[in-house]
Amino acid sequence: MLYEMRADSDSFVYSNVFVFKLSNELLSLALSELNSIIFADAPSSKIVKRFDEFVLIETSEVLAHHICSRASFIIEMGILKNIFDEDDIEGLSNEIKNYLDEDSVCVRFDAIRGFGKESIEKLSKLIEKTVWSRCKKTIKISFVGGLAIVYEVLYRRKEAKFFDREPHKRPCYRPGTMKPQLARALVNLAKISSAKNQIMLDPFCGVGGIVLEACSMGIQSLCSDIDAKMVKCASENMKYFGCCEKVDIILADASLRNIRGLCVDAIVTDPPYGIQSTPRGFSILDLLRNFIIVSSEVLKRNGYAVFAIPIQYEVAIDMLLADQGFKIKEKHVNRVHGSLTRVIYVVKKL
Repeated sequence: MLYEMRADSDSFVYSNVFVFKLSNELLSLALSELNSIIFADAPSSKIVKRFDEFVLIETSEVLAHHICSRASFIIEMGILKNIFDEDDIEGLSNEIKNYLDEDSVCVRFDAIRGFGKESIEKLSKLIEKTVWSRCKKTIKISFVGGLAIVYEVLYRRKEAKFFDREPHKRPCYRPGTMKPQLARALVNLAKISSAKNQIMLDPFCGVGGIVLEACSMGIQSLCSDIDAKMVKCASENMKYFGCCEKVDIILADASLRNIRGLCVDAIVTDPPYGIQSTPRGFSILDLLRNFIIVSSEVLKRNGYAVFAIPIQYEVAIDMLLADQGFKIKEKHVNRVHGSLTRVIYVVKKL
């Protein structure tokens, strides 16, 4: 069994286990995203342990990198080397000395929420002569919850991962557009596979931010909007980012009847919230009701729909989802600003 203590040691026994450090800012969303990616694209992987924002997964290195390439909220990933008690200075010292025998290996420390500060002060003396410019391999020792997790870093998230697709960087921009990091997470929450030719639908695409993230993951998408200007903008953005072959864009009215008769594997969308964004003669609740009804018609059985709504409509939407044969799997509360808090739904078509 992994994680059983050896009789002759204070360390653990591991095999093919990778450490994933998640963003602590939206931890519940980050954990759900990680589980969803594993479900969709890495079902042979197994989550075997979690220490706060650190998740240990038994998988292959290829799949570990693939999971990182899809995710929004994975900050760092590496192959697990060992785990010690926080105050096991002797064990940690011996571990560090093993790595410092190589000039190209550097050891770094990370005190999560203040854990391990005293241990780090003692251990830092071992790496005082490290020449950081020679580092070709980094060993990280992260202190969290009374433990010291030792791993070789293989991946770090770079801000550039999302920078080029930020709303203001696109050829066609609309204020209030969801940022790419959250849009990507929503796509992942839908548990859609990038390797099975599955199709995702965004029926309120605006300028195409959600389908742009799906495209960057190799997912085929269909999107629509009632506003011809938005459809044109979305088309310009898809062309600019080389997504024309992955994304089909159509003009659809508020009832979404243009997409009826289709069958999709997942639905991911961010419906309009403002009164000025809704079609004439429709309230926001009317729009959401039509969306849920049509979603029940076009989504495959056992498929997932992921969408966000203002929190004041939560009770009404819960009832509508139950009436239309959806099971609510998850909800995540996301405060956007002082006047808008939204609920992110993950629902399954029964």
